[in-house]
Amino acid sequence: MTQTIPLAEAFRYCPRCGAAGDGQGQNPFHCTACDFVFHFGPVSAVGAIIADAEGRVLLIRRAKPPGQDQYGLPGGFIDPQETAEAALRREVHEEVGLDLTGYEMLVTYPNTYDYRGVVLPVLDVFFVCTVDLRQPITAAAAEVTSWEWCECNENVLSQMAFESNRRALRTYLRTVGRCSS
Repeated sequence: MTQTIPLAEAFRYCPRCGAAGDGQGQNPFHCTACDFVFHFGPVSAVGAIIADAEGRVLLIRRAKPPGQDQYGLPGGFIDPQETAEAALRREVHEEVGLDLTGYEMLVTYPNTYDYRGVVLPVLDVFFVCTVDLRQPITAAAAEVTSWEWCECNENVLSQMAFESNRRALRTYLRTVGRCSS
């Protein structure tokens, strides 16, 4: 099993002057050689909660780690110079081939993303989305092995790849009056 390390602990050298860091693992990183300070803030990602007429939610099975073969919401990282809304539209189209007809931000939750043993802090922004349900859903093979319309019960929620997705779905279910927890 690969050892995981938080991003701040992986940061060994100053990105400005190249000096070895003596504050490894600290946030912010402070280089004593050139006085450069680097804050390890979260990267941002989006997640789409899309429900059908029966109230089932569209979930994907992730094609790659982290969380390979587990459930996830359509979504992904926000690119530099991209708004959360633009990333939401792009990611939903890339992963399941759907074009959004509307969206409303629901909630944000912190998350972590273990990429090859380095754990990145992430802030996930979740949206409740609408689509034309007559559109065909097409899973992007590189990202998604399959998709399903699911009742969000505890069995399904326990199979989510990320705790932030599970929390967002519970928040969504409370807002539509279908969950008491």
